[in-house]
This record gives sequence, C-alpha cells and structure tokens, in this order.
Amino acid sequence: MALIPHAPRGYTGGDPGLLSSGGAMVKHAPSPARRAAAPPTKRLSVTRPIDANAYTSAEALYRDQWNWDKVVKGTCNQADCIAACTLNLFVKDGIVWREEQNAIYEASGDHLPDFNPRGCQKGMIYSDLMYDATRIKYPMRRVGERGSGKWERISWDEALTTIADKVLDVSTTTGPASIVYDMGTTNIDFGPGSPAQFRLTSLIGTTSLDEWASVGDLPMGAIQTWGLFNTDGTSDDYCNSDYIMIWLGNPAYTRIPDIHFMLESRYKGGQVVMIAPDYNPTTMHADLWVNLRVATDAAFGLGVAKVIIDEKLYKANYVKEQTDLPLLVREDNARFLRQSDITEGGNDGIFYFWDTKKKAIVEAPGSYGSATASIALDGISPSLEGKYTVKLADGSGVAVRPLWERLQEHLQDYTLEKVQKITGVHPDVVTKVARDYAKAKAASIFASWGACKHYHMDLFQRTMILLSALAGHTGKQGGGLRIGAWWNMPLNYDKNQLALLGQAPAPDQRPKVRDVEKIMKQMSKGMSMSMPTMAYLYAHDEGYRKVVNNMKFHDPALPQPVEAYAKEAFDKGWMPTGPKPRMMLYTSMNPLRRWPAPHIIREGFWESLEMIAVWEFRMSSSVMQSDIVLPAAGWHEKAGIKFCQSLVPYICVGEAAVDPLYESHSEFDIMAMLAAKIQQRALEREEGTYVDAQGQVHDPKKFYDDWSLNGEFGEGDDTKALDVSISMSQPLQGVSWKEISEKGAVRVKNPGSYGPITAICSDMEEGDALAPLKWFVEKKEPWPTLTGRQQFYLDHPWYIDAGEGLPTHKENPNGGGDYPIEVTGGHTRHSIHAIFRSNKTMLNLQRGEPVLYMSQRDALARDIHDHDLVYVHNDVGGFKVHAKPTPALQPGQAVIYHAWEPYQFANWSSNQTTVAGAFKPLHMLGGYGHLDFRPIHGQPSHTPRAQKVEIEKVVGNGVSGDGR
Repeated sequence: MALIPHAPRGYTGGDPGLLSSGGAMVKHAPSPARRAAAPPTKRLSVTRPIDANAYTSAEALYRDQWNWDKVVKGTCNQADCIAACTLNLFVKDGIVWREEQNAIYEASGDHLPDFNPRGCQKGMIYSDLMYDATRIKYPMRRVGERGSGKWERISWDEALTTIADKVLDVSTTTGPASIVYDMGTTNIDFGPGSPAQFRLTSLIGTTSLDEWASVGDLPMGAIQTWGLFNTDGTSDDYCNSDYIMIWLGNPAYTRIPDIHFMLESRYKGGQVVMIAPDYNPTTMHADLWVNLRVATDAAFGLGVAKVIIDEKLYKANYVKEQTDLPLLVREDNARFLRQSDITEGGNDGIFYFWDTKKKAIVEAPGSYGSATASIALDGISPSLEGKYTVKLADGSGVAVRPLWERLQEHLQDYTLEKVQKITGVHPDVVTKVARDYAKAKAASIFASWGACKHYHMDLFQRTMILLSALAGHTGKQGGGLRIGAWWNMPLNYDKNQLALLGQAPAPDQRPKVRDVEKIMKQMSKGMSMSMPTMAYLYAHDEGYRKVVNNMKFHDPALPQPVEAYAKEAFDKGWMPTGPKPRMMLYTSMNPLRRWPAPHIIREGFWESLEMIAVWEFRMSSSVMQSDIVLPAAGWHEKAGIKFCQSLVPYICVGEAAVDPLYESHSEFDIMAMLAAKIQQRALEREEGTYVDAQGQVHDPKKFYDDWSLNGEFGEGDDTKALDVSISMSQPLQGVSWKEISEKGAVRVKNPGSYGPITAICSDMEEGDALAPLKWFVEKKEPWPTLTGRQQFYLDHPWYIDAGEGLPTHKENPNGGGDYPIEVTGGHTRHSIHAIFRSNKTMLNLQRGEPVLYMSQRDALARDIHDHDLVYVHNDVGGFKVHAKPTPALQPGQAVIYHAWEPYQFANWSSNQTTVAGAFKPLHMLGGYGHLDFRPIHGQPSHTPRAQKVEIEKVVGNGVSGDGR
C-alpha cells in the first residue's frame, strides 16, 4: 500500500478512528460533548481505486499528495520554548499531516526588520510526534513495581474515581497540603488548560511546587540587584543595539526565530561579541570571541568594570541616580548607614547620601522604607568619594564612605594581569571589550537562562548588571541585560476577577512596581501554598539532603555548613516546606528527567508517595514511574494560547485541528471531569469540609460547582473560557477568540501591568521596538529593592561573611567531587526539553542516541575516539554514553546537551545522575527587603552546569579494565 504521511502507528488504510495498540484495535473515544458534533469519518485518498490512466507523470503522483481538506491556525501551545509562532496546520482525512509557518508579522517600525518567518524544526514536525509510538492512548493503572512497565488499561471513570478518592482520603486526614501538585514549566499554556488546573488545585488546597528554580532558570543575580524575576523586551530591539554581548548563551540553538535580529544589527554597524568557553554554533557568527575558562565569567566582567572606572568611561550621573553606589556604608560593620542607626526608632529601610552641596547626610529618596515614590535626586548631589563622620543615635560617631569607594578598592583584585591568570583572556581583549562596550550608544547583553544554571550564577549576573549600569545602558532603547519576560496575559477566565484587575491603567495611575512586589510577598505568606522546590526536596528527601549537605560540593568560603543556613531559613519561615507529602499530581512535565540526582530522589521522595497521578500526551521517564496515567490531548487537538513571551509582540494561539486522539482529553476537560468526580464522591461518601494549612475552609461537595463558576463552564467549554481571558486581557484589550483564532496571532497593544512574571517595566512606543526597564530610568520609579536602586551591595551578614557583599569572582566548587572535567551542557537544538528527545525524525538529525562532546586533548589522553562508549562518573553517580571528541571545547570541558530521557541510557542512569544539586545555601535568605520568597522569586536553584566528573573509556564489559 502507498505510504501515508505521518500515519498513526498500526494504521493500515481503514477507518482512522481505529488504531493498533498492543495488538488490539482501539477506537478513538470522543467526549460526550464532542460526539454529537463529530463529522463523519473520512477515508484517506490512498484507499480509493487508483486509475493508472489518470496519471501521466511522476509529478502528477506527487501533486496528488499535496492537497488537503482544511487549513487550521495552530501553534505549539504547551511548550515553553521561549518563543511564540503561529502555524498553518494542513489537515487531510482527519489527520494533521503538515505544518507551515504563518508569516503574518509586521515590523515594529520602518527602521526595523519584521518577525518573519517564525517557527523551528520541532514545531514543523509535531504532526509526526502526535502520532508516534510514545503517545499515551487511554487511562492506565500500574500493576507492577513502579518503573516495571506493567500496566492495565482502565476506564476514565475508574481512573478519575481512584484519583478522587485518594484526594479526599488525604485532604480529610493529614490535609490537602500533603498533596503535591507540580505543573513544571514545559506544560504551561496561557489558557485554558493551565488556568483550569490552577483553579482546581487551589480549590483542593494542594501544595504547588514552584518549579522555575528547579528547572535552573531563576536569575538570582537579577533578583538580588533589581528585585525583578526577569526582564526583557521584544527581540527586534537588538537592531537598536550597536554592541551585543551574547554571554553564557547559544541563541542559534535556543532562539531560532529571534537570533536574526542580533545578526541583522550588523547591517547598521553593530558588533556581536560572544563570551563563552566553547566554540558553539552561535560563536561562529560573532565578530569577537572571548574564549574564557569555564565559570570565570564574573572575573572577566569585573576586569572590564575596572577598565571602565579607571579610564573614567562610566556615566557618573546615571550611577548616582540609578544605583546604590553613592550610598554611605559604615566603616565599623560594613553595613549601609540606616535611619535606625542615627535616630531612635528609625526605619531600617531608609539610607543616606553625602550631599556635596549641603556637606551633610541626606536621605536617599525612593528606598524601601521611604514614602517617596521616586528616585529623582531633585537637587541632591551625592558624593561618590570621601570619608565622613556621622553621629549615631547613642551619641557616638562612626566613619562612613560611599559604596563607590569600596567598589574601587574591591576591583584592585581584578587587574588585567590577574584577570588573565583567572580567565585566560588576554589583557588587550579585556580592554577592547571595556572600551567598546562603554562607548557604544546602546549595548545589550543576551544572557538568558544559561547563566542561571551555575552555582555562582548570581555573581555572574550581578557583574553583568554592574557593567550595564556603569555604562548607562540599562533602561534605554537597545540596551541592558536581557533574560526573558512575558506579556501580562491572565491565567484566569473568571469574569468577576478579571473585571477587578481591569485594563492596564494610565501611566500616572499605575501602581509602583515596588508596591506590587510588597503585596505579592505578603499574599505569598498568608495565602499561597507554593513551595520552593529545591528547599522542599531538601526537607522531604533524606538521601538528597545528605548530598546537599556534603560541604565538599560547596563554596569553601562558606563560614557555616548548609544545615545551619537551612535551619535558620526553615525556623524563620523564609523557606516554606509544608507537611510530609503523600500524593502527587503532575502534568506534562518530567521531574525524574531533570531534577538533580534523580536516582536518589526516585528511591526517596518519589518512592515514599502513596499515589502518583499524571495527565500527559506522551510516555516520559517520569510517567513510566507513576501509578495512574491519564491521556491528555496533543497540541493540535485542542485550543490554546502559546507561552506569551515578550520577544515577539504578538499573542499566538492555536485551534483544535482534529479531535483529541484515542481516548485523550484536553487538560481543561480533564479538570472538569476530575472536579465533577471529586464532588460526586464527596457527596456519596458524605464528606464534610476540611481546613488547609492557611486556615481556609474547603468543601469538596461543591468543587465542581465552584470550578465551573456555578455551571458557566464545563467539559467542552475551552474556547468559551479562552474568549473571556483574551477579550478581558490587558495586552489584547477586547479582541475576541474568534478574531484571533482565525488569524493565528494578534499584535499586542499594551504590555500590561507589572506582575509575577511580567517584568518588562516599560510602555510600548508606536513605531519602535519595546525596550525594558524604562519606568525606572525615564520615569524615576524606585526599583523594587531594599535601597530602591540597582543594588550591588548585599549587606546582610550571610553575604558579607561569605565574601559576596559586592559582586566577586569565586572558583567553581567541586560539584560532584574533585574531578578534572567540568560538564557544562546547554539546551538542545533538537527538542523542547524532553518532548522531542525520542522522536525518530529529530533523532535522525543527530546520532540517534545520547552523545557527549569532549576536548580532543582530553580524549587523546584517555584513548577515546569518535563514538567510543565512555563511563562518566563522580561521587554522586555515573552514566554510559557515546563520546565525540571535538576541537570546539577547551581541555577540561565536556558538553552533553540537555533533556535526554533516562530510558535512553543503560539502566536508566542518565547524565543527571552526576548532578549533585548542591544549591547555593545563601539563596535561602529571607526577610531582607526584596530578598524574600514568593512564587517565582528568591529561592535556591537547581544548578547542573559545570559539575566535576571523570570520563573513562569502556573496554569490553567494563571500564578501562576495572570491571565497572
């Protein structure tokens, strides 16, 4: 028979509603709401009698394949690839058989390129993935040991009843906080699936794991310095830069639809500088490659800062207004001078300048404790130098100096010669970068989330932001550090709640960012059940806790053990951890693939759970280790809003091109069914109310009524919910679901108010790209930090005692043990996290299995050749993988791109088994102004990069003859 493009596994040309599964023919089972409206099943054209005389050439046969029944607007609506692309989906005989880019994007201004085309090779083959062998087809229950692969098929009713009964059992005994909900980041859509899940888990009262840090994407350096989770603008703003530093990133892999803006900046004379230890696929496009040693980024940056200051290339007025560098610091205790120091009962959040006009101390406007909502100096002339004596509240005097002087002294450790010794970068290169960067009209730094995955990533980012502040690039068109941000689309479809939020207010009525942050932190302490994942795993997994407590994996300069930091953080409530978990619900994410030391956590935390239930469209390593599996609809089988990243000034959406395959349902419908089942079982069991850890009362007999907003929404009402959230959103302001779904994307009208992940902090300007952080620089709004400024000095005892009050260089600790090779890695080009990692089409573009790249010199010393099997190991674990020696890596560096599934390795021992996950304990700090936990904010992170390992060649059945 003729080949059918992307035909489902087992399809033989009959009814496409019948597919082979384990030898049985399984009928697609639409929901009752879909069944009546489902169109008659069509047969594929290849089953028709073929009239040989109708075809006169091979071209005619080829052309017959290129016809379709309809074209639907689609997108990768549940993938956090940090992009958004609208697609044309071609549907033939009920099968999605092709995707193409939907090129509808217009340029932001006449001087800027447009955004076309948008779409990568993953998005172009989802129609292959949705029909491949990894697809979950129907509800299943584990009948053997976890991970044994022994399952039985069950009905939806049985699966939902099992989950509902366990939810009620746990909630009414040990409390709903003993149920852990994990949404990850991979599965996030902006409607309607994720909002539906948040609504139900909130009604239950579950603990929710805050996974941004556990993915390794939390930019603690930005949080420490700016008080902001992330920030970015639109990617076309790179064309307003005349100097772009790509620092700890590889956008040729990770920003496929957006990197062209960086490269096109050179048409107008821009420079692209790559700062990376490896000659990666982006490096080859750079004008200058700064080839520094692994994890010495802070030393290089501080060397650049010293040149900028020594040669007086810094913007003094910017530094005085926008940073904490003019603030006075006490000589006796190395802390900022505070109002509480000089006035009895004074405020700890008010700080001081030395005013050269008044020749006296004056309050710095706009600080955390200041009533002034502006950092405008208004005639104040802060001194950057000098030593002064200030009278304290007890009548004694204390010497104070501006922080600027301390910074200059600190930078004496970063002379050109010392920087070269640390980083390997020649002094002439450091000097050239410093001069070019400082003299640029607008210079930007692309650092994104690669920088977030190192143990000392906060020191890297604090240094990058310092450079940007010294040169005055932060907060202007084409300038500043770029990490990531989102349009303020509501993860909600409750009309009443959205009406309270309203449309984006006028600039003069907009609440200040620092005030919004204070409110969010207060609400987090009193209302949220969100938990910092790394601290949560540390608290509830003894085996993992032992790994993290091993001080040989940490910074040797820490003055106290990890246990001491953790005890203080837990005792003071800085890091909430909740009660012992008993049940886990998760969706479309893969914790046993990406959590650190998964072989340890699997045997501890994971195995201790009484039930693990998941809804997912594909069989991942984590699903294989779960108990109840619900089949979720694929991306092209449901309506949704794509991850609303600010890089593209459009909201992209997708319609359901085909009905959900097999017995799958959309997440929205799954939540509707689960809410109804919990309510039904609560009524049948005559359950009463229960109280959660925050003291809130929950009534499971009303869960479906409350989830559905008293019947307004139910199964099959996903587009109805989307119409509410889109039409009432701030970025789209009145656009209907019908309008946007027909186009595939609509241009953003307004970034929206500041929110948990919406750290754009600028207004859109007609005719130009969007650049972030202008509210602080142009409108003089206080930064949401303790000092109200870009804060480069952390004067808390934890940081001072560890030698990190100011940004500094520290050697990468021995994560995993004292071994000679550092495994860095990066985001793969061939998958979005693990979603496409086992897809045959993508594997055919690679080696078809996991591969580790290593320096040719290291390989030669170990007699390792191309595709040899090697054993990579340290004190935490080990894995076997094929090696590829390459000249692109320095000696002492190896790379394995992320997201390989554990089941793709021998004995399920993946590259994550060598990742200690020994997070930086200083990040558990709370109660210090802006450094206080809230969801997606200050907390310890998963830092898998630059783990120390040894690599040995596998000989026969062992390793170098030792029999391992």
